[in-house]
Amino acid sequence: MTFYVQDSKQESIKQDTLLYYINLSGKQRQLAQRIVFLSQIVVTNRILNRNNPSSLTELRECINQLNSIHLILRNFVISTIVGDKTHSTLDEIYFGDGNLNVKMEEFLNDANKIFFLQSTQDLFRVNQELLTQLEGDNGLLASLELATLSQQFYAQNLLKESQSNLQILLYVMLLICGLQILLLLGGLEKNKSENK
Repeated sequence: MTFYVQDSKQESIKQDTLLYYINLSGKQRQLAQRIVFLSQIVVTNRILNRNNPSSLTELRECINQLNSIHLILRNFVISTIVGDKTHSTLDEIYFGDGNLNVKMEEFLNDANKIFFLQSTQDLFRVNQELLTQLEGDNGLLASLELATLSQQFYAQNLLKESQSNLQILLYVMLLICGLQILLLLGGLEKNKSENK
């Protein structure tokens, strides 16, 4: 019974962890879109000779957040998924044909260029590259959507398997309790017959 309760608690922790990774994966997509939008604002401000430091500050924060999330998810894929390909396609999305790891690093590198370029024409070119990287054929956005879906499927499969294991444990526990009751009743019957 104690083992069952402990296993249930571990399942709850596992579920929270899996939801955390799903949420991070979804946030990654939003941040990438926000970075492209903010880069367009920065270019527009430069063209119109407006000074808008809040856009640059928010852009920097978004880039830093996206980089942090990317590292967390990449490390999750490396440590958890790569060795267990039966449960997920995340390894294929990040390091195989999906190539999300390389796409994300290129996107982040190009986004960081915005802070160092002086020419408006170069800023405009980088902004267009970011937009193409995000929304182009087989672009970052498509890979991020696939990664989020794959995170969800991975979590569902893992939780189904865990619930199945918990049910088996519960049935074994009930079987043991039933056998103990039968043994106890058999012992009581034996004592009654001996006392007569």
